[in-house]
Amino acid sequence: LMSGVKNNVGRGINTALVNGKTGELLDTKFFDMWGGDVAPLIEFLKTIQDGTIVLMATYDDGATKLNDEARKLIAELGSTSITNLGFRDNWVFCGGKGIKTKSPFEQ
Repeated sequence: LMSGVKNNVGRGINTALVNGKTGELLDTKFFDMWGGDVAPLIEFLKTIQDGTIVLMATYDDGATKLNDEARKLIAELGSTSITNLGFRDNWVFCGGKGIKTKSPFEQ
């Protein structure tokens, strides 16, 4: 889904959205949380449809620009570690829009 070869990874939070019923890749994006702005990440998170599988991984720094709103939106996808994510922490996560419990796929 994501690789340097495809040139679709970058500094910050890398995301992939997958259709939860068909397994079709819907979108990949990365959000620079060091030199960028958190607003595009927040808007992206708000547009995710119910039933979508959300994969996230950090590269370099994924936390500096995160604010409470962004952390809350990621927590609603099933993350329990996002509230403690700090500067240059490594983090991988698989959750979903509409999930009712915490995700067991987070490190």
